[in-house]
Amino acid sequence: MGSGSSKSEFEDFHANAVEEAVKNLAPYLEDTRVRNQAIYFDGWDGLGASAVLNSIAERPPPSLRNKFDDIILHIDCSRWKSRRALQRTIAQKLGLPQHVMAVFDRQDEEDDLVGVHEGSRTEIRDIGREIYRVLQRQSFLVVFHNGSDTMVDFNDFGIPRAAADPWSNIIRKVLWTFRGRLHAIKETEEVSGHLKPDKRQPKGTETVDTSYLCFRSLFSGGPSDVSSYRLQILCEEAAAIAQYTNNPIVTQEIAEICCRYLLSLNSKGNGKLDFNWSAHASNYWVCDGILNECQPEQAWEIAASLHKELRLEGYSSARKFCHPGADTTSWVVTIKSSEDIVPTVKPETTSFFLAVKRKHGHSVLPLPMKMFQRSEQLHVLKLYHCSFSFASPPFLCCLNLRFLGLDSCTDHQSMKPKENKEEESEEAGAEGEEENTATIEFFQSLWVLDICCTDWELTLSPNTIVKMATNIREINIKRGRIWHSSISWRFLGNIHKLRVIEPTSPWETSNKDEFMDMVKLELLDLSGNTTIQFLPSLSGAISLRTLILDGCIELQHVVPETLPPWLETFSFDGGYKQAKISCISLAGCARLVNFRLCGSVQNLEELDLSNTSIKTLDLSDKVVQVPCLERIILLGCERLRAVLWPKDGMPNLMVLGIDTRGGAEAASAKTVHDNFAISKEREEGCRAFVAVMEMRFLQSLVLASSNKLCWDTDRKYDLNICLSSSRSSSKGVGQHSYKEETMGPLQKSMITSKTYLTYSDVNIDKAGSVRQFQPLHRHVEIGEGISNSSMVTVREISAAILLINRVYSLLVHDNSSIRTVIPESIMSIDTKKVYWSCLRWCCVERCPSLDSVFATNYDAVCFNALETFWAADLLVARCIWSKGRTTNVKDTESFAKLQAIHLHSCPRLAFVLPLSWFYTLSSLETLHIVYCDNLGQVFPVEAEFLNEISTGHPGGLLEFPKLKHIWLQELPKLQQICEAKMFAPELRTITLRGCWSLKRLPATADRPGDRPVVDCEKNLWAKLEWDGKEAGHHPCLFEPRHSKYHKKRVLRTTLLR
Repeated sequence: MGSGSSKSEFEDFHANAVEEAVKNLAPYLEDTRVRNQAIYFDGWDGLGASAVLNSIAERPPPSLRNKFDDIILHIDCSRWKSRRALQRTIAQKLGLPQHVMAVFDRQDEEDDLVGVHEGSRTEIRDIGREIYRVLQRQSFLVVFHNGSDTMVDFNDFGIPRAAADPWSNIIRKVLWTFRGRLHAIKETEEVSGHLKPDKRQPKGTETVDTSYLCFRSLFSGGPSDVSSYRLQILCEEAAAIAQYTNNPIVTQEIAEICCRYLLSLNSKGNGKLDFNWSAHASNYWVCDGILNECQPEQAWEIAASLHKELRLEGYSSARKFCHPGADTTSWVVTIKSSEDIVPTVKPETTSFFLAVKRKHGHSVLPLPMKMFQRSEQLHVLKLYHCSFSFASPPFLCCLNLRFLGLDSCTDHQSMKPKENKEEESEEAGAEGEEENTATIEFFQSLWVLDICCTDWELTLSPNTIVKMATNIREINIKRGRIWHSSISWRFLGNIHKLRVIEPTSPWETSNKDEFMDMVKLELLDLSGNTTIQFLPSLSGAISLRTLILDGCIELQHVVPETLPPWLETFSFDGGYKQAKISCISLAGCARLVNFRLCGSVQNLEELDLSNTSIKTLDLSDKVVQVPCLERIILLGCERLRAVLWPKDGMPNLMVLGIDTRGGAEAASAKTVHDNFAISKEREEGCRAFVAVMEMRFLQSLVLASSNKLCWDTDRKYDLNICLSSSRSSSKGVGQHSYKEETMGPLQKSMITSKTYLTYSDVNIDKAGSVRQFQPLHRHVEIGEGISNSSMVTVREISAAILLINRVYSLLVHDNSSIRTVIPESIMSIDTKKVYWSCLRWCCVERCPSLDSVFATNYDAVCFNALETFWAADLLVARCIWSKGRTTNVKDTESFAKLQAIHLHSCPRLAFVLPLSWFYTLSSLETLHIVYCDNLGQVFPVEAEFLNEISTGHPGGLLEFPKLKHIWLQELPKLQQICEAKMFAPELRTITLRGCWSLKRLPATADRPGDRPVVDCEKNLWAKLEWDGKEAGHHPCLFEPRHSKYHKKRVLRTTLLR
């Protein structure tokens, strides 16, 4: 953990136990001469390193604990997840407060929304600063199990290096080991060479410390003593492994014997055999019988838990391990030259691995027919490059065999002269019935069959296959075959895992029910089946969790009717060839979490992942090429957080349907493309419906590489966005937007829904006779449960601005958290600003926390397309448009098309829209305001503009050239409609009720035959102020009509108690 010297060589010390190794390492950890140092410990050739680190961290010598102020951070990342997970572990060990730990959750949420893979998530600087603050004046020891493939500089995570002050008493040390439990490194020396530093780090900070020490332990004593020491160390290692599985049925004894099996065979293999531990470790353990004391299903569960805890990728190519000391006759590995005689397998052998090294020009001797005659206890058999008679294999007599593996084996019969083959064929025919019986008995004992590069074709009848496949759980075939007809698979009723990868016999696509009876099948891998055109029905395979179709380039489609309901993982990789698949639909696979689409999928037109549990859909160029994709359906995907697009987007996309709200309605919703003919889509462009519960998801509609939508916007397109946590709050938008070509109407507005009226003679329905609110072709709905304050990143805000400036209609309703529709924090970023330049219709209802509907600055053209505005039941709103900055720029476009304003039940509303000298409401026709108790004036006027009106406008009047209808009801504080005197030459009707503070009406033109009708209380009419007929402001220019309720309402009776 400091700058330092060149890479160090290994230093050896003798130790026969974990405690002895601890005593040897402690002086280096306590050494104060080097205050900042990292020490690597390799154990006994990889064995016991984790056990020693555990002991130092959990049971440190007292002197060690005192030296480091009781701060010993034990960080076990043997099962590596990410640098973020490592930093979280450090923070947890330090007990950082909850508000600091919450930063991890927030950042993980941010990374989810931009599609960052969990393994790629890096450390957080703010957390690092907090870690540094806690540790900066402390001495400490970090004990680190590094499960990654790269080295780590802890300074990046906030753990400070030692102080530069030579008189400081602060000591900081790191003790670490590499690559998880029972770690496998190709060569010991490569701790300094092979282990590449993290390439993200700059030069000079590439490793944990460039001056680290490297130690390894050596045993001392005779062979029998050494064997005993190894077993004891393995025992301690196994105890930790068992504990970390978090499975109570995995005991130390079980973990120990499984590790012994692995280490014993690996040490005998000399790195020359591919045991394929990552695929078969659990199979070997169970099949060998070392877990026989457990119930069968429990044994498989135990083996799976241990397999998950150990890191086994690349284990067969690892360095030669020290033999742990164990039975050498039960687990046997034999490597022979092609001309050597293979020995007979001993009776006590339970696992036998045989590899024949072929020499150029030398034929391979066949396996002796009697080599397995005494192998009654043989349970695991793996043969590499062997030759034997496929018709009568020598292991056919092993009736207790549970695992059979054949790798690159050849049929000895095929190498004999033709006449000999014919003779032997006749003999075989005579003994066929006897051999059939032997084959059935042999296969009945098998649990796992693993065939690689071997064509072992069994020509057996279906009845024979049914009998022989009673117990088989797993079959793996890679570049080989076991029988010719794919119809044979249907008889494997007990199969759990089936891999048929690049088979040498073509799949018979005429049969579509091969898997109907495989009710226990959990994994199906058909990779490389280049002839399969139609996926056989898997609906009967009710336990299937994983389906892999990589390289199935002739496959035409995948549809939900053929899939099981509980599928969790799906993979299709087209590779470099052009796959013919045109449709992938996994709709309804509710447990689908892992969806992988890779390679060249040039013909894919439709992708439907509705009602699945996927978190990220990655369609980026580096992963997959889908240039012809036209329809993407993601309805009911509650866990979806991000969609990653190609750099240039999806130019051919015609239908996009996304709904992350889930629920029964999403499950029953008909997919978008069923409602639009392809030809029509091509004419009208893309139609997108997006319903999400998180406003930040909007960034998934915008390309990361540019400020453009993910589809072709040069053509006409429809966009309907619903931001809501509920489906029921606004019936119409979410359901009708993609079911009705016209994007059907919303429910009737609540503006005129007041159930009690002050005046019974007022026909309130007339106020609602205007056209009801309908979503237009580009519509946004903001509903219940949505917060607009969580958007903080440049990409999130940029995406929001882009979409807002393209919206035609906006509905905001039933939201209790927002204080303004779009907060000032996201109104602008860089050169991008919210102008509301396309908004035509807007409706805002039932938002009890809304303070200002629009927080607007009037320093640029805005709302230049707005035609109609509704607002209702805004309990605390003080204004509709706030007062903001103004400039001296001439503006004749802002609000120039606004025709109607409707307001209802906004009790604290003080004003509606402030007017400035650079624009007027030249198109306003209707002003309708009811039940706004605190409203003092509708249109306040900026002081400079007010002065200009009084001095520079004709008659000192502000003209509203198209204003026709005014409806004002129950506005007790309203003194004036506009702070400036108004002139409305086209005025037709004025309806007033309960506006007892109103002083004046707008002036109007003298139209003797068509005077504006004023319907109001008689007392109010009598109190109005007038400027005179010559000013167009006189009672004679209006036609008054008075209600019978011509006074303020008072209580008519008094209730006495």
